[in-house]
Amino acid sequence: MRNQKDDKPARILLLEPETQPSAGRVESLTGAGWQVLQTAQMAELLAAAKSSDVDLVLLHLPVSETIGLDLPAVLRAVTPAAYLPVMIVAPGAGERQRCEYLNGGADEVLSDTVSGGELAARVRALLRIKDLHDRLAASRQSLADSLERERAMLADLRRHNAHLQTLSTTDPLTKVRNLRSFRDILNHEFQNARRYGDPLSLLMLDVDHFKSINDLHGHPAGDVVLRDLAGIFERTIRKSDVVARTGGEEFSIILPKTGRAQARRFAERIRQEVRDHFFVAFGRQIQATVSVGSASCPDDAKITGPEMLVYFADQALLEAKAAGRDRVVAMHELRMTGRRLPDRECGVARADAERPGSPLAALPAR
Repeated sequence: MRNQKDDKPARILLLEPETQPSAGRVESLTGAGWQVLQTAQMAELLAAAKSSDVDLVLLHLPVSETIGLDLPAVLRAVTPAAYLPVMIVAPGAGERQRCEYLNGGADEVLSDTVSGGELAARVRALLRIKDLHDRLAASRQSLADSLERERAMLADLRRHNAHLQTLSTTDPLTKVRNLRSFRDILNHEFQNARRYGDPLSLLMLDVDHFKSINDLHGHPAGDVVLRDLAGIFERTIRKSDVVARTGGEEFSIILPKTGRAQARRFAERIRQEVRDHFFVAFGRQIQATVSVGSASCPDDAKITGPEMLVYFADQALLEAKAAGRDRVVAMHELRMTGRRLPDRECGVARADAERPGSPLAALPAR
């Protein structure tokens, strides 16, 4: 029988005491086509067993040597092989001694009077068992490697999906939420507010005279201002709040569990933070201000849906810009004409809100 790993003849490690040499045993094994590594020293035996090339160990032990009881376990502890069959030839061993060897870990115990043909047949039987063990170990290793590759692929897939999710929900310039993500989150927060009776506010912020910044300092400088503004908003908000870029120079901030008065104070703090900040772009200082529109529910009773919250916050923002910019206007401060919905005084159906061209279908960019 050949070693299945490399198709070489099986290698048998033979411990043969110098006082009891048996050339006939070696000839029987080599005659069957196996390589025999013969030694009379225990240290050499253990060193050879550490090699993965050994396929079977044959021990010729006197019955008086009790070390033979532990030797199979020691050999299997040092070998890198998945399974190492151990056969013991014990001269004159009775039934009790043979049982002790077998209970100690030996796979086969033979008398030294066994014929060369029977010895080869029994060795061949153990090598078949070892071959099955090796195949099973290789199959397990292959399965483990396959599972590891699949785990690595799954981890890569999760990372890629997370990256794609980030790309699909994040504004590439400012790294805050984009318009699509903003709409989804606002819808979710509005439903939660309705379900649990919590207040909800929305701020819409627009950079004052942003076109002048671009014209005077260039569009790259304008991009720096937008990125810095997003950073100011992110540093100012709470963990539960959401900042989104909803237009060219327009941002929105969703404030869960925030009523009208608290939203107004929050908006004023942001406006002042921006006013006091000096933006630096390409070695030049730029000063910018923002106008803020605010709407809240249920404080603002007309608001019955997320689209209406957006619409009235936008109307308040328009009023802030019309009143001179760099200021905060809340919905309840609007003139009555500004509080009217464009299509009906009593409300707008969702289908109307989503029709192309409706002011509720998208947030206008300034």
